[in-house]
Amino acid sequence: MHRIYSIRMAAPARIHWEDAFRTVIPQINADGILTQHFDAQLPVQVRFFHYDPSNNYRMCRHRYFEIFHLSEGEAVFRIGEQKNVMRAGDLIIVNSTHFHNVEATAKGAGQAMRGVLLYFMPEIFRGAAAARDDVEYLQPFLQQDATFPHVVRAETKIPERIYDLMRAIASELPAAGARTRLEVKTHLRMILLHLLNHFAAYRGAAESFERKHRSLERLDPLFRYLDDHYAEQVTLEQAAGLVGMSKSHFIHFMKNVTGMSFVAYLNQFRVSRALLAGTSKSLAEISHEVGFCDQSYFGQVFRKLVKVTPKEYRARLDAEHERRH
Repeated sequence: MHRIYSIRMAAPARIHWEDAFRTVIPQINADGILTQHFDAQLPVQVRFFHYDPSNNYRMCRHRYFEIFHLSEGEAVFRIGEQKNVMRAGDLIIVNSTHFHNVEATAKGAGQAMRGVLLYFMPEIFRGAAAARDDVEYLQPFLQQDATFPHVVRAETKIPERIYDLMRAIASELPAAGARTRLEVKTHLRMILLHLLNHFAAYRGAAESFERKHRSLERLDPLFRYLDDHYAEQVTLEQAAGLVGMSKSHFIHFMKNVTGMSFVAYLNQFRVSRALLAGTSKSLAEISHEVGFCDQSYFGQVFRKLVKVTPKEYRARLDAEHERRH
């Protein structure tokens, strides 16, 4: 008689929806890297975010791989210069080399928007402790070249299955013991197997991940410089010199790697630093501290990116602070 083994699916925990704008933007550094803290023994995390459709979310990347399920609303998930329109129930995957963001479509601007994100470090499947064949699970992430079809549509039924597994993982975190860690890893393998089967017909270049990673490394001197000098004037010529390129080559390279121009990238970083500034300071002080010589121009850029004026944003923060206290 054969014994059949099954993986226990824990009852989904009550969902805590976090404000994506307040949670994510402050954690993006000059490199455009969003940081996420993981358990060293199990570098997997599931987050539930609601998105204010009136806000613009800064383009960023991260050192982990991401699976995003749009649970409610309609959104544009931008990866570099590629714009992917998503509807409720769709899912998208992105590796650690792509600058990306999510924002409401014009049609969905007045609607609620919610998404579930699963983050995991690829070292689980290609580190020293991984099995020889485990790296195969990562192929849909490693083959993400310029033509890769990142979105998995709801009608394939795959996003629904993956969403259920994401909820199961969330219910087990933080993983307290070896058995729980095994269950989380098994759920994650099942998710990746669904993706591997879905993208089986795609034959992107397996080396595209490493090639893109090397391109990002070329920009490291610029990112490190901006982290310390964003409040100063930084010219296009100066930026090109920091990475050893001609001005024309740098313009093309920066756009290709980050999905935006150098000026747009710098403005996004400066505004994100302004969001961290103490609210007791004057707007003139804040604009000067983050590198805008003209307060009026700072206001224009801020409103374009955040969708409200700096004064309105401050009033919103003050009102929220009063509600909490």
